[in-house]
Amino acid sequence: MLLLRILPASTLISGAAVWLSIAAGSNVPAAVLTGGGAFAGTAGLLLAVAHYTTTGE
Repeated sequence: MLLLRILPASTLISGAAVWLSIAAGSNVPAAVLTGGGAFAGTAGLLLAVAHYTTTGE
């Protein structure tokens, strides 16, 4: 159930990163890679936070 909250948040942040990258003048393939990095970073961070808050370690 928690994954249903993490994935949309990561998708929104990666979409914003893509649009900001395009607005900054990057070409589309570079912007897509930027969005992918933002998605992976956000998902990883939120999964780590969820893990450590639910296990107490």
